[in-house]
Amino acid sequence: MKKCAINAVVSLLLVFVSTPLLALDATTINEAIRTKGANWVAGETSLSKLLPEEKRRLFMPVTLDEPVPKPQAKVSQYPTAVNLPAKFDWRNVNGHSYVTGVREQKGCSACWAIASAASLESSILITSHTPDVDLNLSEQALISCDTDNFGCNGGYLDLAMSYLQTTGIPLESAAPYISGETRTAGACTAPMQQDTYRVTEFEKIAPSVESIKNALVRYGPLYTQYVIYEDFMSYESGVYSHVEGYIEGIHAVTIVGYDDAEQSWIVKNTWGAEWGEDGYFRIKAGTNECEIEKTVYAIHYAVVPGASFVLNPPNADFGMLLLPEQSSQTVPFTITNNGSVPLSNPSLTITNQNYSVSPLSVPVLESAASADFQVTYTTPGAVKAPDTGELLVVSNGVSRNVSLSAQTNTRPSQPVNLSPADGSSAPLTVMLFASDFMDVDGDTHEASQWIIRNASGESVYSGPFDATNKISFTVPPDTLKVDTQYFWQVIYRDSRGAESPASTPISFTTINYVSDTGGCFIATMAFGSPMAGQVEILRQFRDRYLLTNSSGQKFVAWYYRTGPAAADYIKDMPLVKAAIRVALYPLIGFSCLLISGYLPVAAGGLLMTVLLFLRFMSLTHQRCIQGGED
Repeated sequence: MKKCAINAVVSLLLVFVSTPLLALDATTINEAIRTKGANWVAGETSLSKLLPEEKRRLFMPVTLDEPVPKPQAKVSQYPTAVNLPAKFDWRNVNGHSYVTGVREQKGCSACWAIASAASLESSILITSHTPDVDLNLSEQALISCDTDNFGCNGGYLDLAMSYLQTTGIPLESAAPYISGETRTAGACTAPMQQDTYRVTEFEKIAPSVESIKNALVRYGPLYTQYVIYEDFMSYESGVYSHVEGYIEGIHAVTIVGYDDAEQSWIVKNTWGAEWGEDGYFRIKAGTNECEIEKTVYAIHYAVVPGASFVLNPPNADFGMLLLPEQSSQTVPFTITNNGSVPLSNPSLTITNQNYSVSPLSVPVLESAASADFQVTYTTPGAVKAPDTGELLVVSNGVSRNVSLSAQTNTRPSQPVNLSPADGSSAPLTVMLFASDFMDVDGDTHEASQWIIRNASGESVYSGPFDATNKISFTVPPDTLKVDTQYFWQVIYRDSRGAESPASTPISFTTINYVSDTGGCFIATMAFGSPMAGQVEILRQFRDRYLLTNSSGQKFVAWYYRTGPAAADYIKDMPLVKAAIRVALYPLIGFSCLLISGYLPVAAGGLLMTVLLFLRFMSLTHQRCIQGGED
């Protein structure tokens, strides 16, 4: 006890008897910053040059760091954060700010009142869903009327919150801030306690990073205090941590955000927008730097004077209903009385008959009370355009509108597997073909997903949705094994994101046709290798021309059904292979000319090639059948 008393006396003496001759200069502080590996910049500021008695008006005496008499707030500790963002700042939440302007306390140690008013202002904006408004509440009312605190000589945070709960403060226009000029608390007048904005509930947050971050994101900017050291008076930018000097006093501020990457709290100060980082500073988080994590308060809810209420959500998008399985969608709503008087039987109506609300009214709501209701959208059928409406809630002469919006999307028709046929044989690089895309509400075919499983049902291939291989797909090399049964399916996706049911799975069994032919079964057999130049030309003709149109795709599908058997039939017939080579050369020449851009020259040989090839395929197919019968 004796040691603590001595330290307290020494600290007080240092605060009150320090002189400009003992003040730290920016050069000394920056050297200490470099030596200790801190991450901020010191400079000669307007505050660092003030006389000791002028500095003392910018913060509170260290005696106010003692426990508050008869504490009013309960202490809450939140569980470890799960889905909190790595950085959060109430000045920019989805492009909107819930933080009001930076105020300047000037010659009055009223940081306790200004910071508490700042927290209440933000709470009102959050509660009322009214971002980007510079709500300005009267700090003067708190300074003059809160007799449990000490006006321009400081105040306890807990007692300030208690006053905002029991009495509240009006708008700045009802009681402008004058104590910064007069340096006195001034008299409490009737307008200072009329039409007030109030706190309905507040709590003290347990001193841990996770608890503070949770409370900040959940409730809004937090009211806190910290110890000011000499070096802080020279703060210009960066993440502050104490490196040099003695204690100056205690200061109340508002935490508006955090940044995990730099391990900092983002703090709104009370020294005007010209100080620090546009009136803000950052301070090290996670180590209770300068005791900033020790005494933190959160406002649960705040009310405005008179009749008022808010709806949550403030606007409702019912999303995309997928037909036929989802014909309706329900969204829960909450109405909360954020005014100071009771609400009598709020009524609820909707402009669009496709929406319905239940119940049609809610009971009387006392101040800060809530009630639940729900709105249901029932689709009239396949409607491609957004179906909009409006929810109107009226009570005590106050009305609120909520925009409603929904869309429907019919799933594409189930694809049909075409080739290879069920139970057929196929090469290791088999090409899969499915039916054309069909969608009753006119959406286009965006992408397809191809799926292959083995006989045990295990996935062998499940690709992403592919915008290229929409109705045909060549299985990648090394995916399949020879002499193995596989089952395949395909799913279609439309241009608005709806997915079809998967096609009915059908099977094929892989057979090793000489080698991996790439689909050119007969040509590979005739020319002896899938790497032959003639075979490569035919592959390019298939990929660049046949597979780019419906007729060509059907021809390739038919060829994939009959080609493997024909190739297998001629593998031991050298004379037939020679005849096929002769028959294919016109097609190869045509393909080469076409690929090279000589379409007119190529047209003449196409008809003869097709006739010879079709005649050969017909005769070969018949012999295969006869051979099977023999």
